[in-house]
Amino acid sequence: MILGEVALAAIDIEDESFRISEDLDPAAMDLSLQAIGLINPVMLLECTAPSGYRIVCGFRRLRALRRLAGSKVAARILQPAELSTLEVFLRAVWDNLAHRQLCPLEKARVLFTLRHKCAVEGDLLVAHFLPLLGLSSHRNVLQGYLALHQLHPELRRLLNAGHLTMSSAERLARTTPATQAGSVALLQKIRLSASLQREVLDLSGDLAAVTRTTLADVLNQLEIRSIADDPCLSAFQKGEQIHGFLYRQRNPRISRARETFQAEKEGLNLPGTIRLSPDPFFESPRLRVEFDAASAKAFRETVEALERACRTTSLERLFEIS
Repeated sequence: MILGEVALAAIDIEDESFRISEDLDPAAMDLSLQAIGLINPVMLLECTAPSGYRIVCGFRRLRALRRLAGSKVAARILQPAELSTLEVFLRAVWDNLAHRQLCPLEKARVLFTLRHKCAVEGDLLVAHFLPLLGLSSHRNVLQGYLALHQLHPELRRLLNAGHLTMSSAERLARTTPATQAGSVALLQKIRLSASLQREVLDLSGDLAAVTRTTLADVLNQLEIRSIADDPCLSAFQKGEQIHGFLYRQRNPRISRARETFQAEKEGLNLPGTIRLSPDPFFESPRLRVEFDAASAKAFRETVEALERACRTTSLERLFEIS
C-alpha cells in the first residue's frame, strides 16, 4: 500500500464496484471538510490507463471534495497485482464496520457484492458474513437480503425513512422492476402500520393472482388512486381506506356480512358497556356477548338493556347473517 496525493480528475467517480454507503451525499460531510479538511485519507485501487483509480473507501468524502472544488486528495493506494477483488472489497467492509452500523440496504449491498462480484459461495456467506453483519446464519436471510439489493430507488428511500418495513421491502424487491415502479406512486402518498402493510400486500397479491394481473395493477385501480389523491385525508387515513377497499374486493361476502351486522347491532340500542361479536368469518350464527359492570345498579341496567334488545327484530336478523 502506498500513501500519496492523487488528483481528483484521475479518480473514476462513477465506478461504484466497492461502494457500501447508501447515502452518498450527507450534508454533514461538506460541513466537516469545510471546517477542518480531510481527516482520514481515502483508499483507492490503482488501475491501468486511462482509468486511473477506482474508489475502495471514501465515496462520500470524494464526492464532497468535488462539490467543494477540490483538486487533490490524500489517499492510500492499493496495487491490483497484490490483491484479489475480494481482498480489496473486504478492506472497504472492515473500514465501514469499524466505525458505524450498516443499515439494511448497506448490508444487502455488501452481500450482493460478495456473492456476485467477489464470487463468494453461499455457504460461506451464511456461515461467516451474515454473523459479521449482525444477521442470523440462515439461508433464507441471505436470499432476502440479496433480493433487497434489487429494490427500486424510491422504495429504498421509503425503507430508509421508516415508511416501509423490512418484510414489505423484501417482498416488493422480489417482484419485477416494472411492478416495483408501478407501486411507488401510491406508496409515496400513504402510510400504513406494519400489520396493515402486510395485509395490503397479501390482499393485493391474492387479487393479482385471481385477476391474472400484477400487484401494481391492483394498487393502481381508479378507486385507490382517488383515495390516495384525496386532499381531505391524512396519509394514514388514506392507507386505512385503501386497506378497507382491498379487503372488500378480496372478501365480498364477509364484508357484506360485517356491514349488515354493524347496522343490525346499532338497531339494538345497546350501551357501550355491552360488546357483541360474531364468529370471525361468520361461519356460524353464534354471537359472543361481553359486558362490564362496576356496581349492582350497573349490572341491573345492563340486563335491562339486553332484555329490551331481546324484543327487537334486529336481534333476530343478527342470527340470520352468514
